[in-house]
Amino acid sequence: MHWLESWLLPPECVLTHQPSQDRDIDAKLVAEWPIPTEVCPQCCEPSKDSKICGACLTHPPAFSRTQIGFYFDKELVDLLHGLKYGNKPAYARILAELLAERVDANGIEAIIAVPLYAKRFRDRGFNQAQLIAESLAKILHIPVINQAVFRVKNTPTQTHLNAKQRRQNLKNAFSVDANKFSGLVHVALVDDVMTTGATMQSLAEQIKKKTHIEFIQAWSVAKTK
Repeated sequence: MHWLESWLLPPECVLTHQPSQDRDIDAKLVAEWPIPTEVCPQCCEPSKDSKICGACLTHPPAFSRTQIGFYFDKELVDLLHGLKYGNKPAYARILAELLAERVDANGIEAIIAVPLYAKRFRDRGFNQAQLIAESLAKILHIPVINQAVFRVKNTPTQTHLNAKQRRQNLKNAFSVDANKFSGLVHVALVDDVMTTGATMQSLAEQIKKKTHIEFIQAWSVAKTK
């Protein structure tokens, strides 16, 4: 049936509207998107020979590994903005498929989406990170844990804040339901875009503080340069 569906309705790139081969995004576009190389495996900031950077050695983050799909650039910006602001939740599946090919999920027992504050969720109608996480979970055959973490502080937009301001902005921003993490040791947090890592850090700190989780990874479709 999948073969028949592909023959009758061949994939079309959602951005160029031209026929594509395997999915709804042109592989030629994706091939040109910059990817993180020569980066610290813990925070994904530039680091020679991909060694743990000095910042992580001095002040280790609460997450043990960061895995990013691409840098926030080119047509990927249009995809992410279409999902987040253009009311195109179907883009989450495409983004999850792309991220699934870029991450090493070995050892990951569960996936948790970075939550939105309740009012922002109501205004938008969905949490883009949750949609990506749900599609990613199906692709990787890893369960996604819902209602495990909550954003309890309505933080202002962080677009124009520096790293220090972002950390302060996110202080005590999350709460955790420890019961949802029972029996787990290694989980991955999923978000759409990562900038300084302050959001992942704040959330990972709370999870480690409230649960017996030992290893947390930070996964994101894109990272700003």
